[in-house]
Amino acid sequence: MKHPVEFLALSMAVFLASCHPSPVSQPFPSDANAKIVLDFLNAYGRRDLEGMMRCLTEDAVFQGSGGTLSKPQIRAFFQTTFRKHPDLRVEVGTLTVVQGSIQARVKVQTDAIWSDTWIFEMRDHKIRAYSLASGKR
Repeated sequence: MKHPVEFLALSMAVFLASCHPSPVSQPFPSDANAKIVLDFLNAYGRRDLEGMMRCLTEDAVFQGSGGTLSKPQIRAFFQTTFRKHPDLRVEVGTLTVVQGSIQARVKVQTDAIWSDTWIFEMRDHKIRAYSLASGKR
């Protein structure tokens, strides 16, 4: 009988796979902070400025090589970006939690394609501050 052997092989493969940790580095979907970061980045990809702003605390800042931007300046930056790049595309890669902050691999395509790690600091399940690992924007 071929079927019991195939079933046994499949059962063994499932068992062995369950013994190894998942290679996925994203926080669990139930993690409220990870959900907010994903909401922010997905809103960015949809060019949904209001959706992005809802994910930020009132005193949120972007910390970059050119200085610190306040929430109104963040809004103005993305308004300009959306106007200048109507074909903007955003791909969100893996999310990891490192020393309490959430790091997300993000690829953005405008006139050029660039990838970076965005680092988010959270407060009360909202983004309090974010920066880019490269220090550029």
